Amino acid sequence: MGQRPPIRRIVIDAAIPTKGITIVDVAKELYKVEGVKAVRITVDDVDVDVLGLAIVVEGVDIDYNELEDVLEKVGGVVHSVDEVVVGEYIPEAGRTA
Repeated sequence: MGQRPPIRRIVIDAAIPTKGITIVDVAKELYKVEGVKAVRITVDDVDVDVLGLAIVVEGVDIDYNELEDVLEKVGGVVHSVDEVVVGEYIPEAGRTA
């Protein structure tokens, strides 16, 4: 059995409270996770108490559990993992329709 392939990209649908933390803070904390080379956060839903976020994390050999722990520590919650890329490079997304 060979070496496990590195995780290169993870796309997470998450939410954070509207008070006490900003998406800048969340991005900075996620960037501290070992292997992370870039973080992009987009607000895709706004409610009175919660911001819905689309989070894209790229790097080499990213530990998903550590990402989830960081989100929980800043008061966030993961709704779903919407994309994962594993391998030597990030392939272009294919069409599904």
